[in-house]
Amino acid sequence: MVQIWQMEPYPCGDPRLPHHLFPPKKITPDELSKRTGTLYWKLDTLDQVALAKRLTTLKLEHNFKKEDIFTLDAETTANFDDKIEELFEESSVPFEQARMIIEGTAYYDVEDKNGQWVRIFCEYGDLILIPANTCFRFTTTPKNFVKMRRFYKEDAEE
Repeated sequence: MVQIWQMEPYPCGDPRLPHHLFPPKKITPDELSKRTGTLYWKLDTLDQVALAKRLTTLKLEHNFKKEDIFTLDAETTANFDDKIEELFEESSVPFEQARMIIEGTAYYDVEDKNGQWVRIFCEYGDLILIPANTCFRFTTTPKNFVKMRRFYKEDAEE
């Protein structure tokens, strides 16, 4: 089951740590969608037919024309610490984007309508869709490795 929670308001230290509120405030995928517009699916990667259908539907419904594979690995990524710092900077883009984790683990943080950050722990088989103009940031977990498929609109600048 996916893990989603409200983050502490001013996380300090290593962004790759969980940064829970105390006591932790867990959030359901439905609450995530209501608060941020972000959609979440757990895909059955063993059923290749169902997986292909889900991804084809996603691409058609959201007009994703481009995709790539992105790997972030402490052992092979040049300037890994700088890259982590860059990806953890808050950003917002004028187009939807989708991410599917195919190896490793990562955190996606999404800002809700009240300015509070929600953290999504993403692992193998997780697919998220972040709406256009939504503030988000990204980091690995302390395992320092993630490999994902990224889906884009044709006119989106990467």
